[in-house]
Amino acid sequence: MTEETNVEIKKPILEVKNLKKSFPIKRGFLQRTVGHVRAVDDVSFSIADGETLSLVGESGCGKTTTVRAIMRAINPDEGQVLFRTDDDETVDLAELSLSQIRPLRRNIQMIFQDPFSSLNPRMTIFQLISEPLLVNGIGNKQEREDRVTELLRQVGLRPEYMQRFPHAFSGGQRQRIGIARALAINPRLIVADEPVSGLDVSVQAQVINLMMDLQDEFGLTYLFVSHDLSVVNQISDRVVVMYVGRVVEVGKPQELFRNPKHPYTSALISALPITDPKNRGVRPVLEGEIANPANPPSGCYFHPRCPFAVDQCKVEAPPLQEVSGRLVACHRTEELELAGVTKHGVAAG
Repeated sequence: MTEETNVEIKKPILEVKNLKKSFPIKRGFLQRTVGHVRAVDDVSFSIADGETLSLVGESGCGKTTTVRAIMRAINPDEGQVLFRTDDDETVDLAELSLSQIRPLRRNIQMIFQDPFSSLNPRMTIFQLISEPLLVNGIGNKQEREDRVTELLRQVGLRPEYMQRFPHAFSGGQRQRIGIARALAINPRLIVADEPVSGLDVSVQAQVINLMMDLQDEFGLTYLFVSHDLSVVNQISDRVVVMYVGRVVEVGKPQELFRNPKHPYTSALISALPITDPKNRGVRPVLEGEIANPANPPSGCYFHPRCPFAVDQCKVEAPPLQEVSGRLVACHRTEELELAGVTKHGVAAG
């Protein structure tokens, strides 16, 4: 049995089923509700132990709202968020009250997008990293200090830095501190929301390599959110592509990037930079504006921008179905040949 097969049969640590979240649009002096923004519209996926699953898509596609609903930073309107606990019991996080979900938060930690605003400037690095230990009643002061020392070394920082404040560190160092804080109580799942988008490209590579090394060492599971496909291709085991709150394609990055099955995925790939100027080719151009989630089009949400749309696409929403070993929501996926990434760069469609 191959290693790839072993990954596929692992029991999911998290299953998201038919998740929905909308926000009311209020207008007028009385703030009456005149409509709703469908931020997350029937999203489903699962994550296995030790896997990195990435959510990708344009800004406003619902990636961050999805992870906020999973973390219960906001309450989902519908759907299930099934999490497997340490004792192998499955609980639906969407149904729990805040008091019921609090003991489970130590199993799911988060790395935030902005390392400059996610760290309290009035707290020392020791206080920031040890706070999860203190809140969960883990260890005395000396034990917490020993744990912070160990964590700082694991993320590539010197232990003597623990009495300094966040302003003394660069963006990359602050994100390392955020990673150390997320690891403090040995979580089973780490949600990383655009963790490298605000960093210099060279620092991005260092932080991504650190996250991958820590995953190998501690068997971590990541839910990784990003709009940067080059980063996603490097770190992911599987990729979920979202458009206007819906999942349009799910697959392994090597297959998805080389041979996309959905026109939107192909359009995202076409925006990747090409390092060799001799092999730029003709890029497919994605015209039009992203659909309005407050008033989405009928049928397939992508059809107003899709060069391959037919009448069926305008009236019937395509189901997410298995095609060639991956999940795709497109009526014409069996007949289309779309542009992907080759060893020479982005191929023309």
